Amino acid sequence: MKQTCLSLFVFLFFSINSFSQQLAAFNDNLNKFWVFDGGSFQQLEYLEIQDYQVGGYLVAYIDNGSNLKVYRNGEVKTLLTGSPIKYTATDYLLGYSLYEQLNVYDNEKKIVLSTECDGYEIRDSLIGWHNRIKQTLQVYYNGHIYTIEDGLIYNPLDSYKMGDNTIVYVHASTQQLKLFYQGEIIILDDYAENVIYEAGRDIVAFIDRSDLSFKVFFKGETMELETFEPRSFKVGDEMLAWVDNLGHLKIFQNGEVKTVSNYEPEFYDLVDNVLIFEEQGFFKTVCNNEIYIVERYIPQPYRVDWNTIAYLDENRFVKVFQNCESKVVSYERVNELTLIRDLVIFSEGINKIKIYFLGQIFEH
Repeated sequence: MKQTCLSLFVFLFFSINSFSQQLAAFNDNLNKFWVFDGGSFQQLEYLEIQDYQVGGYLVAYIDNGSNLKVYRNGEVKTLLTGSPIKYTATDYLLGYSLYEQLNVYDNEKKIVLSTECDGYEIRDSLIGWHNRIKQTLQVYYNGHIYTIEDGLIYNPLDSYKMGDNTIVYVHASTQQLKLFYQGEIIILDDYAENVIYEAGRDIVAFIDRSDLSFKVFFKGETMELETFEPRSFKVGDEMLAWVDNLGHLKIFQNGEVKTVSNYEPEFYDLVDNVLIFEEQGFFKTVCNNEIYIVERYIPQPYRVDWNTIAYLDENRFVKVFQNCESKVVSYERVNELTLIRDLVIFSEGINKIKIYFLGQIFEH
């Protein structure tokens, strides 16, 4: 896939205490391939590449000769001579397959997970795949391979939900709602035919079909949130938002329930741990358990990711809402806007790309 410098695709690697890298990648106007790493730019390829993805700690790309390469810590390595059928870079892992061979690149180690894989999915910290010959559902998590189902006559990845560190599915034979979490299998519901459920990081929400109550699994504990089925719900990172049967917008965060609006919003969304919603025409969010008006209108376009809301205001200036505060990033009219994690990417003019991160603007 050809990508231009106006279609930056950027990810940052987040660790619990600090950022170890700030990564971006793009093609310039001459189709030379560049990487941005910690404030500096480095050219990786002189010939036009075919495709790229930026993960948390590496940049993966297919070069002009159809080889899969990775950039990490200032170096480029070839992982696969020949183009993969599929590859996905996440915050912590790089999964890639060549026909039925599934591989993972994890902390500079190349590991063959399966040579009989007929489908896989990957999230930030885990990979789930179906072994066609052994008829098993297996998971790679935290450096280990787990077999969580065997003797399967179907591929459970056809009907499942995955969060950053969770896999939830309904067993076709028993109709049990099962969860893979931190290396263990947990039965959330003994009979869950036609169950409605969603998975996030450390959290799963579902409607109990026996009595239509609304329940949540959070870090090892299952609890009932509502006795009546909600009108809708969405799951993020350690957080849940829903509209109850009366139309009130509520959130579950840090083990507590809070009503954030008594009016049913025209829309609401939960991305990672950022909630945005409409209330009487205002564009609102929740930060540190307080409700904030971001704008008194609904901006277009807007982007939400990780801890940041980025958008173009009525003058097409770039604004961000971070750390419970609004800030104008650019007073020039902007054509395009991208947000990946807390990193805001926007273009001014034909070839001028700017990246806003931690209060600084980097320009190429």
